[in-house]
Amino acid sequence: IITSVAVHGATLCLLYLSSTLYHSLPPGRAKHVWNLFDHASIYLLIAGTYTPITLALATRQPVWGWGLFGVIWGLALLGIVFQACFLHRFRALSTLTYLAMGWLVLIAIQPMWQLLGPRGFLWIALGGACYSLGVVFYAWTRPRFTHAVWHLFVLAGSLLHFLGILFHIVLGSAA
Repeated sequence: IITSVAVHGATLCLLYLSSTLYHSLPPGRAKHVWNLFDHASIYLLIAGTYTPITLALATRQPVWGWGLFGVIWGLALLGIVFQACFLHRFRALSTLTYLAMGWLVLIAIQPMWQLLGPRGFLWIALGGACYSLGVVFYAWTRPRFTHAVWHLFVLAGSLLHFLGILFHIVLGSAA
């Protein structure tokens, strides 16, 4: 559990570090590099969020847990390579890939429900809903400040996933 939660925490920190540096730098080479890290870290955070959940699931239902773990990390690595090659060319496809990876959990809805219980599942589902609703604001370029609203949805999704993992994987409570 400790290692899997550390992976989640590390990918969460990497995403926010990359995003902060990307958004704070003036145009230039460094900003371009951090833009790549920013987008790559989205794939890592998705896989990192799955990690403690899928590895906890693997102790009860190994096929589901390890299978989903392998698929999601494989997709994350493919996504990073794709981003490195085509950073700005297929923005909509990248966004759809993030969403598809996030909602891939639905193929294991019953095992996840059994692992997390209704409340734990709700934390995770609400986190996913925040990320998904935020995509609407990410896609809009007008009105002004929609990108900032997108980041608020990302913060909410991150917090809900963090709390769901804390309460239902780490502490194993019915919070």
